[in-house]
Amino acid sequence: MQTTFQVRNLHVAVKGKTLLSIDALDFPAQKNTAVIGPNGAGKSTLLRALIGQIGQGEILLHGAPAAPQVRQGRAAWVGQHGRYNMPMSVRGYIALAAYAKKGRLNDKAAAALLDYFDLAELADKRIGRLSGGEQQRANIIRALLQDAPVLLLDEPCNHLDIRHQHRLMQHLAQHKTAMPSIMVLHDLNLAARYADHIGLMNKGKVVESGDTAAVMRPELLEAVYGWPIRRCEDEHGLYFRS
Repeated sequence: MQTTFQVRNLHVAVKGKTLLSIDALDFPAQKNTAVIGPNGAGKSTLLRALIGQIGQGEILLHGAPAAPQVRQGRAAWVGQHGRYNMPMSVRGYIALAAYAKKGRLNDKAAAALLDYFDLAELADKRIGRLSGGEQQRANIIRALLQDAPVLLLDEPCNHLDIRHQHRLMQHLAQHKTAMPSIMVLHDLNLAARYADHIGLMNKGKVVESGDTAAVMRPELLEAVYGWPIRRCEDEHGLYFRS
């Protein structure tokens, strides 16, 4: 299997408490992976480890050490808490992508994404004056314009209404060959509908990873989440009900 990130012997501990312990985990190339699990499972910690913020262990990106590549802009990042107190417009904020990839901004692509995410009319407004959902969409556009070989998103649907949740997920699905993503999701139905690959976590460990339909089994999800879960299917694919 071709991979983006490969994780081996990863350990994260804070003040003697183990937050993450993963022997081996591979993320497939040209696919979108959703990392799911209950609160405190270690999902966000895993993504932070992938970009080199925390942890001890071996992390490879396309077969080579990940940390130098991340510093070179070869992994775009959308965190839970963006910084929006800068004195710049939305247009200026998304242009930060050019600095991350050490190149020029693709103005045509920027205009198309501003339109797609319904921010074209707000492009000259100060980024700090937008709503939380609008700021999140600008943050996502900035990362997409980086044109990195892989995209990492930590709870990207936070603050987004249902329209923009699905617009984001549809965009990721359409571009996964060129820019596969690894994202933390809490919504099991978004994961089931749009992710090709699932990493199910609990208590700092990977319970199971693999094809979406194979991993998202009701009995396994119930055991991890501690709540009754029913698996259903319609013309759009899998979905879940409690």
